[in-house]
Amino acid sequence: MGKDWSLYAALMEHWVAIVGADYAHQTAPVKITFPHGGQKRTGAQLTIRLPSGLGFAFSHQIPMIQSRINSYFGYEAIGRIVLATYYPEPKTEKPRKAALSQGAEKTLEKLTSNIENNELKDSLKVLGASIFGHQNP
Repeated sequence: MGKDWSLYAALMEHWVAIVGADYAHQTAPVKITFPHGGQKRTGAQLTIRLPSGLGFAFSHQIPMIQSRINSYFGYEAIGRIVLATYYPEPKTEKPRKAALSQGAEKTLEKLTSNIENNELKDSLKVLGASIFGHQNP
């Protein structure tokens, strides 16, 4: 950020107030670029990072966000806002092991006792544990 660090730090500090709580936890200002050769630090391009699915809705807020930023600083610090979208990684949860009652374990053992193929037997036990574990008592 170089000499523009104070502008960026102030932007980060007040991001929730600028974009609102709904957008603040999904978006972040990532880059401020001022035009070359200008003595006055105005008309910068602000790059905002956000998830791809939010881009369309957020783009309608750009004029309001730009106005809030410039009002906060008291001059036209930001002349343009660019959105940098990314694809968030899907959240994967590890499946929880279902706690089986002793009766369910015995039933499962009895149902699979005649199966000779050990891989098939183990797979069916896992499936059965999942089914028995999710049933209401």
